[in-house]
Amino acid sequence: MPRLTQIDEVLFPVKEHPVFVSVPTESGERRLSVPDKKAIVNKKTNRVLGVVSRGYRLVTNREALDWAYQCCQTAFPETKPGEWEVKTTDAPGTGGHCFVDLVHNSAALDFQFVPAKDRPDAFGPFIRVTNSYNGLRALAFDIGFLRKVCKNGLILPESIIRFKFTHLQRDIGKEINFEVAHERLSKLRASFSEYLGVLRDCKVTHQEFEPLFRGVLLIRKPKDMKPDGPIASDWGVLSQHISALCSRYRNDLGENAYAVFNAITEFASHPPENRCVHRDRHSFQRLAGDWMSRFSQECRQPGFAISDYLANLAKGKGNGKVAADEAGGTRA
Repeated sequence: MPRLTQIDEVLFPVKEHPVFVSVPTESGERRLSVPDKKAIVNKKTNRVLGVVSRGYRLVTNREALDWAYQCCQTAFPETKPGEWEVKTTDAPGTGGHCFVDLVHNSAALDFQFVPAKDRPDAFGPFIRVTNSYNGLRALAFDIGFLRKVCKNGLILPESIIRFKFTHLQRDIGKEINFEVAHERLSKLRASFSEYLGVLRDCKVTHQEFEPLFRGVLLIRKPKDMKPDGPIASDWGVLSQHISALCSRYRNDLGENAYAVFNAITEFASHPPENRCVHRDRHSFQRLAGDWMSRFSQECRQPGFAISDYLANLAKGKGNGKVAADEAGGTRA
């Protein structure tokens, strides 16, 4: 099913409905109510988007978007609501959940970390709002970074904007008050600049480039696939795509971790449709952000070696924490 990529496609009206079950009886069927459940329904299509608990706090995508604009102003008080615009919308065709990115429409907020000689590698912040109608994802607001020239993005772990609310009446009221640690935001800008410099100084050979790329994004060859089957075909297509991507950035930026970082964030921001790709853009961008933050610390340790780091990735040590968080920490 095609994904929803336009903001109007996710702003459909929704309503709550009671849930009933049909119980067979001697004379036919009898409808019984399920008192502790309710259904969230798309009013345009009458499609059931999710069955949730009675205490579920419905937040429409329109309401979540309005709060996201408030979040932008709180994080960057020097801006006005009209200066932020929806840049990217991403949702499954069912509309059960969605991600919407807001980006400032001028260069005023660009994080000008990169020396003039290396531009146009200008990075700017974006704010992503996550909302769902099926209880599988919490209402959340995250700060991310976007490489302006190619729209490659990532989300840093434990960001200074990480408001997250389960869809329960006790957690979400009529309004949300955002409190942002502006001092932390300033430090985050400085540390982001430092991260990029460290990545540039870390050598990654031709042979290590692709294994590092795959290890960070947890992309592994499927087990027990039939040589002539559709999975094998898709794996071949995906492998060629990754090889071409890594080769391009390696040639453009050199054999270093910064080139790997750019290849990773391009893939994360534009994941191809493929049977061997099991994460969405949001999950990949979280993996990219977590890796950049932790790797920039690890590679500065005495005795650090890429070969040892790759061996740990192969054993599942590395970005596994993010994967575990996604599996168990996003349910509302």
